[in-house]
Amino acid sequence: MIYLRHARIHDDADIPEHIRRLELPFPLEFTTAITVLTGENGRGKSTILEAIASAMGVDTDGGSRFKTQRNRSALPLALTKRNPPDTFFFRGDAHLNLARYYSEIGDRKLFDLVDMSHGQSIMSLVTRRFSPESLIFLDEPEAGLSVLRQLELLGRLGSLAERGAQIIIATHSPILLALPEATILSLDDATITGFEDTNAVSATREFLKDPTGIADYMVERFGECST
Repeated sequence: MIYLRHARIHDDADIPEHIRRLELPFPLEFTTAITVLTGENGRGKSTILEAIASAMGVDTDGGSRFKTQRNRSALPLALTKRNPPDTFFFRGDAHLNLARYYSEIGDRKLFDLVDMSHGQSIMSLVTRRFSPESLIFLDEPEAGLSVLRQLELLGRLGSLAERGAQIIIATHSPILLALPEATILSLDDATITGFEDTNAVSATREFLKDPTGIADYMVERFGECST
């Protein structure tokens, strides 16, 4: 189900200079169940994700529309949307804060996330909280996950999308870039791209061809920079 179809910056928006410099590729169209935002650090992946989630009324610290929205994006957007039964925002770097929140309020399903390992906690959140009738925002969910956990996350997110969820994800992970039938938007050049053409995938392939050689080269290169 495509709940969110279009996002644009308000015509009269007073955009902060640090966001204006990013030259974000608005307006954005969402035509597939999964949209992946990728690109180097500082390109604006999180800025886009947070702006859309904020416009949907979701707290960008993490959680659903029913959690108090303490933080709002400085980038005001107008959305063409159909309100989903559920909306959720997850950010990998703030997962512990979200786990503590559920523990403090005694959430029946999620109170024990804080007692689990990072990877177990994230996967439990996905299996217990995410549903096919959801619009799900994920900001670098691979943070702290092993390769095997990332593969599991790939499978679970793909299954949710097949059953009706819409997922918008910002990631550096070449594994999550392989989400089936996803639209991949590269913020390196503001274009829709294919899996094989992403920098994350091409760099990973090059490394795996000659890990020792590339490791030696990188150590030598940055050793020279420090002298």
